Amino acid sequence: MTYSIIARDPRTGSMGVATQSQAFAVGSSVPWAAPGFGIVATQSMGEPMYGDLGLDALRAGLTAAEALTALRSVDPHPERRQVGMVDADGAIVVYTGEACVAAAGHLLGDSCAALANMVRGPRVWEAMVEAYESCASEWMPNRLVAAMKAAEDAGGDDRGRRSAAILVVRARRSGRPWQDSIADLRVDDHEDPVGEIGRMAEHNWRYHRTVEAFEHALDGAADTAVDLLPPEPDPAELDPDLMLWRAIVYAAAGHLDDARRLGGELQRRHPQMASVARRFSAAGLVDQDVLDHILAG
Repeated sequence: MTYSIIARDPRTGSMGVATQSQAFAVGSSVPWAAPGFGIVATQSMGEPMYGDLGLDALRAGLTAAEALTALRSVDPHPERRQVGMVDADGAIVVYTGEACVAAAGHLLGDSCAALANMVRGPRVWEAMVEAYESCASEWMPNRLVAAMKAAEDAGGDDRGRRSAAILVVRARRSGRPWQDSIADLRVDDHEDPVGEIGRMAEHNWRYHRTVEAFEHALDGAADTAVDLLPPEPDPAELDPDLMLWRAIVYAAAGHLDDARRLGGELQRRHPQMASVARRFSAAGLVDQDVLDHILAG
């Protein structure tokens, strides 16, 4: 009832899973992840044990293959399952039970695996692996989206489409769990879930880069912060948070014309956010002269 892709980035070690289904809220059941340990996709007649206990097994030191073998041995109906796992060392395993509804199958690539059931045909899982491994983007969520789009082009879920999810975690735990999740995106009920989650993944990338730049600017590394900013789209496409943070980075680095330009756009398009921005100085986050430059218009 679903198609998914699991992957590990050999360059960064990041691990990710993306999934799409005609079922409602696929993100609540198929993808599982633990930063520093691994990821799991469990589908067909999905069994949460593979996600919950599978991650526990990876935390305990089992490889992906050992964890999957152990869980299948205690599953009363392994023939109904379709499961993929990636461990932190980069091992990828995938399994399709003989009772999964056709077309059902999987393909193991060099750094990913695609698994699907109740889809148009084998081309769905084949196209996912090809698209993921040929995508040049360095941002893993974008490569996962490319794989889902390829699955749709190949026919996708034979019942239609409704929900999608992307979950990407870091290779190593930082001690700050809120920083160890790279992307955690869900579309639960939408007529074009892949298109919508693709839009969200792009925004997620801009958000991460802009927040990182903003934090560098607050810590006094303004020049580095400017270099971290993603390319600037039309201000009409920037949400108010990103517009404000980018303006603060510009002002802190002495790019006053750009700061004033964005500050003026912020006041015209989002006057309430401009009002809130004035409180940053009182909280000790941003110097008053920086805010004065931004909101001079």
